[in-house]
Amino acid sequence: MFKPTILVAPACFKGSLSALEVATVMADFLRDQLGDTVTILHCPIADGGDDTLSVLQSVWPAAERITATVTGPVAGVRVSADYLWVPHQKAVVIESAQAHGLKLLAGRLSPMAATSYGVGELIQHALQTYQPEEVIITVGGSASTDGGLGALQALGVRFENALGQTLQDPIAGQNLLEIQRVIFPEQPFYTGRWVIATDVINPLLGSQGAAAVFAPQKGADAQQCEQLALGLQQVSRLMAAACGADLTTLPGAGAAGGLAYGLRHLPRSGIIGGSAWLADALGLPQKMALADLILTGEGRFDQTSLSGKAVGNLLSWAGQKPVVVVCGQVEAGLGFQPPVHVFPLAEAARSARASMSNPKLALQAGLRQLGPLLKTLLPLA
Repeated sequence: MFKPTILVAPACFKGSLSALEVATVMADFLRDQLGDTVTILHCPIADGGDDTLSVLQSVWPAAERITATVTGPVAGVRVSADYLWVPHQKAVVIESAQAHGLKLLAGRLSPMAATSYGVGELIQHALQTYQPEEVIITVGGSASTDGGLGALQALGVRFENALGQTLQDPIAGQNLLEIQRVIFPEQPFYTGRWVIATDVINPLLGSQGAAAVFAPQKGADAQQCEQLALGLQQVSRLMAAACGADLTTLPGAGAAGGLAYGLRHLPRSGIIGGSAWLADALGLPQKMALADLILTGEGRFDQTSLSGKAVGNLLSWAGQKPVVVVCGQVEAGLGFQPPVHVFPLAEAARSARASMSNPKLALQAGLRQLGPLLKTLLPLA
């Protein structure tokens, strides 16, 4: 007997449910509603931001999860951050959000004081512990807009002010305009490969850059966004002078407040799309090929979702297969036509606050409303 295949492939609902939790709720709902009349494939996804390590561990059982104590998103606060050691690849995977993620601030946003310094410390811990041949850094979900200078500072790059004094405290967005000179170490501290996996394709500067697009999401007002943009412009000129190349226009350079831009100045480094890299690691293309219907979702579905993030990329790869996107909220005016169907939980729950107060119940309730639609989208025997 013909059994349609449904692929359950959500990203995390930031601040409420992990990708694994969302996938479990979705799969449980499908089993409850459809029983054994369908085959369910389970593939939680990420794009380099939050949840990256967890979804990788679901397919790399031999990977070891290591914990280190590093500087958090704001200097003076220490946090426990994890990374993966992957023995069969002789590689480490650094999820930068573990050290400077927006989620670590628990709603107390600090757009000017936030730093990526802890990311550099986490990288140092991995290098000293394992001597990997490859360091994969997934960037996204960050609280900082420092151009990655905090991370570079922790890795040994020096930044001087107008008096020729080396800045000692972790560099944050508020310090960028103080910097007048960049000095890279004469001897490389690492001879392996750097892979920088980004969750967006934005450049560092301009109307689509790190300050203009993402700083407001981190709590920056218009004046602070302008200061951060000016700071990034200044340091980009200094970095180009120090390294002999202008990397500001590289796709993805603006990811994680410019962290990708800063790290790309390291020797033997390259930027790749985080969601595409993770999709390959998770076997997503093969699972999509088997699916008759795809059920995905994320916390907020907006224009940035379509700029290199996991759910947006999944939509582009799905072709004409029907896809249902379940999201906490959807940006006004972001319209799709079949075979893509977007269902916002906040609308079903009457408000965003209601859906956030108990996200699991809101997701379960929303899926129940979706039941009839899902059945119409399944192919007939």
